[in-house]
Amino acid sequence: MAEGIRLMHKQLKKHSFFARLCLLIIGGAVSLFWLVDLLASHTEIKMSQLEARHQHTLEHYGRHAEQLYLAGDLDLLEQYVDMIQHEENTWAAVVERQITPLANGTLTPLFSEHIYLGRDISWKIHLYFNYNPIMDVPFADNKTHFLIQLPAHMRPGDYWQLTYLTIQFILPIIFLAGFCILIYRAIMRPLKQLEKATERFASGQLNTRIHDKISSTDGEFQQIAATFDQMANCIEHTIESQRQFIADFSHEIRTPIARVETALSCAEQSINTQKMLQRIRKDCNAMRTLAEDTLTLTWLENESAIADHAIERDTFDLVDLIDSIIEDVQFEVPHIQFKTTAPDSYPIFSNSRVLGQVIENILRNASRYANKHISVTITLSGSIKIEDDGCGVPEHLLEDIFKPFYRVTSTQKSAGFGLGLALCQRHIHRLQGSISAKNSPSDGLIVTIKLPLSQVQM
Repeated sequence: MAEGIRLMHKQLKKHSFFARLCLLIIGGAVSLFWLVDLLASHTEIKMSQLEARHQHTLEHYGRHAEQLYLAGDLDLLEQYVDMIQHEENTWAAVVERQITPLANGTLTPLFSEHIYLGRDISWKIHLYFNYNPIMDVPFADNKTHFLIQLPAHMRPGDYWQLTYLTIQFILPIIFLAGFCILIYRAIMRPLKQLEKATERFASGQLNTRIHDKISSTDGEFQQIAATFDQMANCIEHTIESQRQFIADFSHEIRTPIARVETALSCAEQSINTQKMLQRIRKDCNAMRTLAEDTLTLTWLENESAIADHAIERDTFDLVDLIDSIIEDVQFEVPHIQFKTTAPDSYPIFSNSRVLGQVIENILRNASRYANKHISVTITLSGSIKIEDDGCGVPEHLLEDIFKPFYRVTSTQKSAGFGLGLALCQRHIHRLQGSISAKNSPSDGLIVTIKLPLSQVQM
């Protein structure tokens, strides 16, 4: 239960803008419907009532007619009613009601006292009828009534249609327009901030970040800001790496070029011509190797997202592969003793060419720094450990040795360019594995390659 509540809270926080927008729309719509209905009903009631002065006029007509009726002067009453009809341009009359129950029925006093032949002057007038109602002013005896059809100039609701249209359509449109403006501003404010940040980043300000500066606290916009910062970090790192890569490459290529120029000058002056030509050939081969390794490293970095199925794989025996590589390396360094600790057979499903290049590169690198011994250990968990008895690497530099063109100057024994371990790392990542280095307790360096267990066929 607690886990479900925690998960729900996490989802609401992640989609807080959506939740808030739904609440605003639903709450706003319900409030709008309620407000329109309340305002329309209240306005209709107010506009349906006769004005006080008109009520007073009708009441006066009725009371004066009642006085004439009680005085028994019917001729004067007739003249008075005719005058009202003429002045108000309407119909009027004084009537007596006589209700006779049938079938031995009786009339209750309550019924007799509250019989109206028309509408009471205090009642509201229906604004939708296309005719004027009959108004009733009862006399004191409750049997005689002064009836008059409501004069046209007294009828309320002259502007009811316009008022109704305003309440039902114009006010909701204004309300919704204002609501849309608020939502638009709420959405556009963080988007404008993101747009400005993008413009600054595009203009070269690679340190531009927005996550801590964005005004919205909604999860959706926070996620966009975090994604932008992640993209900016990646691009900045890539650009800085490229700049450093170009600078390192330029530095590395400058040395063999200088040697070639020196050797050419000597050859042109016939100074050790044959030796200088050999030096030129050696440096040209070194520059070609540098160019090829650089291109390979660049390709691997650009293709870091290559899918697993894009790499050709086959099943082979890892023990046989390592034995053949050790045999080749030991031929070049006969003073180094190699010790292999491995099962009789270790079949894996991987790319033998790529993995072989990595293992050979690490073994050759170890042979340059080893004093007498190099050991290779294959574990059942898919690890390959290559350990030499050299001087090791300072602890704070163990991560740096996998960077392109990096060499530990204090132990530099080779004429390489520092691309070997960088290439190994990219190749192993391409095989979905990992590579790391640490110092051995007995001095020397241990390089560990870990392959995915899914590739082990044992």
